[in-house]
Amino acid sequence: MAETLTVVDGIKLEYEGLFDPKELYTVIDELFKQHSFDKHEFRNAELTHKEGKDLVMDLRPYKRLSDYLKTEIKIEIMATNLKHVEIKKKGLKKKMYKGHIDITFTAFIITDYEHAWETRPIYYLIRMLIDKFIYKGYTEQVKNEIITLTNECYDEVRSYLNMNRYIAEPITGDKGIDHMHM
Repeated sequence: MAETLTVVDGIKLEYEGLFDPKELYTVIDELFKQHSFDKHEFRNAELTHKEGKDLVMDLRPYKRLSDYLKTEIKIEIMATNLKHVEIKKKGLKKKMYKGHIDITFTAFIITDYEHAWETRPIYYLIRMLIDKFIYKGYTEQVKNEIITLTNECYDEVRSYLNMNRYIAEPITGDKGIDHMHM
């Protein structure tokens, strides 16, 4: 059975204000491309209702480090009560959304994800010994790297959202106070 070690357990980012979901997705996607991660879009849904729109995304970029070990970062994005807003940025009109967004970052290290060490009980025992004595240092190094990358992703997304706070006032739609909680 593959074992999953939770390395970063649910760092939350909360923001209310202007943003473009496509740009947010691009910020996340580009960061993981730079670090050679493959992407897996687990869920991407848009719900429309009277008050506006809700967006739900569950992104799971992952990287196979060997046939035995892989890392995965789960990014859950929940945007609620989104309303279309048109703004003026550098003299050009741009369409964006205004609403509330919650983002949660969770990082994992997954061992034996191909279930190669499960075929016989003796293999399982050997795997446990290898994990405990041989791969311990390597696993610790991978753990530190995935923590650093998760924090980098958090900072990139926070910077993107914070940057949108200083965009020109909306031309149409709600004119409210933008705020961000960390």
